[in-house]
Amino acid sequence: MKWAINLFLILNCLHFGFTVCKTTHPIANPKETPFPKPNETKQNLPLTKELRLTYHAVWVGKENFELTESSSLFGTGNQYRIQWMGDKEFTWLRLSSTDRENQSQFRYYFKDETQNPDVSYFVWGQKKCSVQVFRMPEGELYLRWEGIHNGFLLVFESSTKKADSPKELAKTFHNLIQTSLEVY
Repeated sequence: MKWAINLFLILNCLHFGFTVCKTTHPIANPKETPFPKPNETKQNLPLTKELRLTYHAVWVGKENFELTESSSLFGTGNQYRIQWMGDKEFTWLRLSSTDRENQSQFRYYFKDETQNPDVSYFVWGQKKCSVQVFRMPEGELYLRWEGIHNGFLLVFESSTKKADSPKELAKTFHNLIQTSLEVY
C-alpha cells in the first residue's frame, strides 16, 4: 500500500510538471525571425552617456562622445578618457576620481611643479572648486578642474589651443564640467 501511495504521488508530480511546462504560445520559426544586420544594431542602439566616477558622482554627457580609455584607480576610484567629435574647444577630457587615502598619489595627465599655474576658484553647489591653467611645452594650455565630494577627489583634465585668457578658459571649462557632472 505504501508503494501505491508513493507511485500515486510521483505520477501526480509528473502530471503537474508537464502541465506547468506546456506553452500556450506557438514557438516562432527561426526562419521567420529576421535578424538585424551587424551595422544596423550598432547604429540603432542608444549610446551610453553616463560614466560613474563614485557612488555619488556621475558624468552625464550632453553631447555624444567616444570612450577611449577606462580604468580603475587604486581600487577606489575610476578614470575615463573621452573624445568629442567635430570642431570643439576641448577635444578630449580625462575624468578621474580617487578617495582621500590616495589623493597624494594621484597621477595627473600633465604635472609641472616648476610652473605656477593660473588658478581660478568657483562655487560648486555648497563647496568650492578650482581650475588650474598651465602652459604646456607644445603651446597648448592644459586645464585641470578639481573638487572634493563626499571624501572623493574629482579631477577633470583637458587641453586646448585656444588663445583666450586663462581666466576666461577656466570659466568656460568650469561651465562645461558643471553641465555634465551630477552629484548626489
